[in-house]
Amino acid sequence: MPDATYASVSDQLKDDSTLVRKHGTAILAIADYSAEAPTSFFDTATGLPLLLPDGYKNMGYVSTKGFVAKKDVKSDDTTMLQDLDPVRTDLSSSSRTLDAEFGEMSAWVKSLIAGLPVSQWPTENGGSWKITDSGTSETPYYRLLLLTQDGVGDQAFYRVEFAYRVKITDYSDRTMDRADAEIEAVTFTTYKDPKLSSKSYYQESSPAVAA
Repeated sequence: MPDATYASVSDQLKDDSTLVRKHGTAILAIADYSAEAPTSFFDTATGLPLLLPDGYKNMGYVSTKGFVAKKDVKSDDTTMLQDLDPVRTDLSSSSRTLDAEFGEMSAWVKSLIAGLPVSQWPTENGGSWKITDSGTSETPYYRLLLLTQDGVGDQAFYRVEFAYRVKITDYSDRTMDRADAEIEAVTFTTYKDPKLSSKSYYQESSPAVAA
């Protein structure tokens, strides 16, 4: 009989397939940096997401690439004359970015790409728009709210990610052709918010809604 001290890998597995997430449905909302940052995102009784706060604009479709969240960390090694291997290493910088590809060529998307504050965006997202580009200029800071859903109905799981202070720091090429939808792709970089105790990024999950 095998010793109780030992067990196979399969005997020790504690996998839970219900914890595997695929973010198939999502909302990305943008607000001016002057807008209030939410203090809660889910209804405590139902676990369902609360409505978007006032001043936050739903940016509509994104491409099937979804959102790419990156966290880059840089470290510097310290070496000594007598040793080729580093004797210690220290983190020197950290940055968090979010890539998004917007699929709706709407008034709000075009206003965002133009670097306009949300307060200057047209009232109607589906209305006409016109942008006169006068060259590269500094982009404003925004608040960014990303809400995603995995599953449907009483089997749905929700995730919220909130950036207290972001700005657009990069644009990708825009292609117009017969085969592909027009896409506006940007990179948001997250910064600490000096008005809110230097908070930068928040993440929270909601449990499945009770049947």
